Amino acid sequence: MQVNLDDLAQRVGAGERPALARALSLAERDAESGAALIARLAQRLGRAHVVGITGPPGAGKSTLVGALVRRFLQLGQRVAVLAVDPSSPVTGGALLGDRFRIGECADDGRCFVRSTATRGSLGGLTAAARQMVQLMDAAGYELVLVETVGTGQSEIDVARIADSLLVIFPPGLGDELQAIKAGILELADLLVVTKSDVAGAALARQSLQSAAHMWRKAPPIHGVSALSGEGVAALADAVLDRARSGGSSARPDHGALQARAYPLAERFENLWREVGRRLPLTATASLSVEMLEPEAGDSSSGLRVRVRQGDGGSVFQLGALAGALAFAEASGLRCRIEGFDAADGTLELRLDASF
Repeated sequence: MQVNLDDLAQRVGAGERPALARALSLAERDAESGAALIARLAQRLGRAHVVGITGPPGAGKSTLVGALVRRFLQLGQRVAVLAVDPSSPVTGGALLGDRFRIGECADDGRCFVRSTATRGSLGGLTAAARQMVQLMDAAGYELVLVETVGTGQSEIDVARIADSLLVIFPPGLGDELQAIKAGILELADLLVVTKSDVAGAALARQSLQSAAHMWRKAPPIHGVSALSGEGVAALADAVLDRARSGGSSARPDHGALQARAYPLAERFENLWREVGRRLPLTATASLSVEMLEPEAGDSSSGLRVRVRQGDGGSVFQLGALAGALAFAEASGLRCRIEGFDAADGTLELRLDASF
């Protein structure tokens, strides 16, 4: 069925919930149409304060999101939530169903909650998820909360689009400092220790506080309990203070990095999946992909990618992949090899737009 994008854009901009739901579904299944719809809404973008929420599985992110949303609604805010779930291996759909854990706030007309699946994305956020955040912004929601699956690249992905990044830790995590090794604390704007009403929460806060000297900025640490409500109001106030002051993450070139890297990243994700389908071998199995940040001050529009051979991989896989990517121009990318280390099992690529 043909979608009238002009009409849909007008209705999304007017804040019609059924239109937003339809627009989000369009972005999930058709990135090109999603981009065309967002282009029609360009004048309405950039008004929402985007709050990224990430942390390890089981940290209580969804429960905390529900508590925060209820508090924001009490304060008169319009709130949208995008919960990015792992994909079901059977249906490809969202597996965890965060909408059920976020709770009854979804029934409030000022709140809109949507789950989406990672669908094998190279990072924690799909290209569709990034478009969905923009559509929620265009629909007039003042706060857009993005909850990720909280593993690996998802933390970096959500940091790129968030104005405020909350990193969640549960008590009893074990070695909380493992997160510092991944560098996520360098990106955090607020640290949150959940389940503060249980034993071990104070120790978790102390562990994070004692490591504050290890990163350039020491984000405030909030202890919260979604069950008792302890600390939720203070955390919500901290987020709103950042939103009201125009506070955005201090990550360098935040907006410029989004505009520069994401279109290429989206094209590469599509190309990666296509290569996996078309090559007469499982070329992408046992290979991991890392999107590399442009160097500081880099004014180019290129994107650097490192492909690493994992357990069970082979140099032949890397070679086959390099050959396939060399003919990637039809996908809208020019791809050149910048480094190849057979001994280390790594391939470094430079991607530029071909049109």
